[in-house]
Amino acid sequence: MVLSTTKRPNRFSKPLPEGNGDTVILPNSWEQIKPVPEAQNDPRFLQILEQCGFTELKPVVPLKSRYTRGRPWTRQEFEACFNAWQAVSSITFIAAALNRNPQDIIYRLLDYCHQHGIEFTQRGRSEGSDNWTHEVAECASRLFAAGLPAWKIATLFRVDFEHVEKQLFLGRKDYGHNKKNPFSINTNHKHLVNEQVLLASCLKEFEALDAFAGEGTTTQIISNVFPEARIVAVESDRKTFAVAQKKPWRKSITWELANNLDVLQRLVESADRFDLIDLDPFVTCHQQLRMVWPLLKSSALLFITFGGEYRRSFIISNRKAIALRYGFDDTTLGNKEYLEIVPYFFLGWVAHLAAHNRFTFSVLRAVRYANNCRFWLAVSSTQSQTASQWFQDHVSEKSGGYLFQGLNLPRFAQVRSELQTPLTQTRSL
Repeated sequence: MVLSTTKRPNRFSKPLPEGNGDTVILPNSWEQIKPVPEAQNDPRFLQILEQCGFTELKPVVPLKSRYTRGRPWTRQEFEACFNAWQAVSSITFIAAALNRNPQDIIYRLLDYCHQHGIEFTQRGRSEGSDNWTHEVAECASRLFAAGLPAWKIATLFRVDFEHVEKQLFLGRKDYGHNKKNPFSINTNHKHLVNEQVLLASCLKEFEALDAFAGEGTTTQIISNVFPEARIVAVESDRKTFAVAQKKPWRKSITWELANNLDVLQRLVESADRFDLIDLDPFVTCHQQLRMVWPLLKSSALLFITFGGEYRRSFIISNRKAIALRYGFDDTTLGNKEYLEIVPYFFLGWVAHLAAHNRFTFSVLRAVRYANNCRFWLAVSSTQSQTASQWFQDHVSEKSGGYLFQGLNLPRFAQVRSELQTPLTQTRSL
């Protein structure tokens, strides 16, 4: 398939260059990927492989440390990437064949598919974890501690890159507070605040939509606070869904193995309304945020996570994706400054959607975690003129986007002490 050069995604400031004009053809199997010359690898990583007994492994991407300088994409390269994705190649395999960060690949595919009305999915495109043995895990841990990126480790052992990333972060002892890793401790605090906000709502009847339900922790929290709540929990990954179904659920809780965009559309058409909608994606809820407003009651709660697209902003193409989605575009900022300011533009874009749909909101809580930002909002429907005035009072247009003003967004380090209060025992904000 040849990709159109006119109907290309607008995430880039200019069309992808033609490169040398040659068609890029990806190999059909791992065995066909040529190993990189030994001189392209950092000797310390080769030494670790030798010490772990993996001298027979031939790296297919250069074993270099994190944050190496990126290189521009060409049209032919992205065309090969898209064709491989359509052919149901694993994302890890495509990353190995192109020597590209798989998150960068996913963001580009997401945007292209969205622009062209194609459903993006990772289903059937996982390399799996069969190769993740105890010996491999031990070696991977040493490589990761020495500075080798998780995705390169995934290509080395032919394991799904997301599985490798999660396993390596879970295994690290030098992250977070009291030697906890950031993924688990941030999630613990997020769940705690979920419960706090629900308990403070003082509602008697409750209807909720958990659109990225995962294994059901937030669904369980809602059910604990509101035992009679009607909850729709949606999860698209079959394995995760299967784990969730092993738990006992009340009859008032409906689980759906489905694409949440399809579920949202169906609920809009059936005129369903909810007291709470929780959008807690691994990467982005950009499309879902456009659809939720007709599903909210006149007074409701909206929980939102600014996810993987935020923590991956050191990737230049991801900043371009954020510019496409939310308008904010400032290439002059360093990573630290960008991470500090972009959540305000994300929330400003949410405010833009709210006002357009005749809603206003107040921020009950907001936290900037190490790997995402979380917002707990109380939304209210109102007249169009009132919503417009509220938007003007809270948002200013800047750098192509909408800057939300007056937001209290503490870093997790400032609120981590709240974790001393366990779930189900807190009773107020």
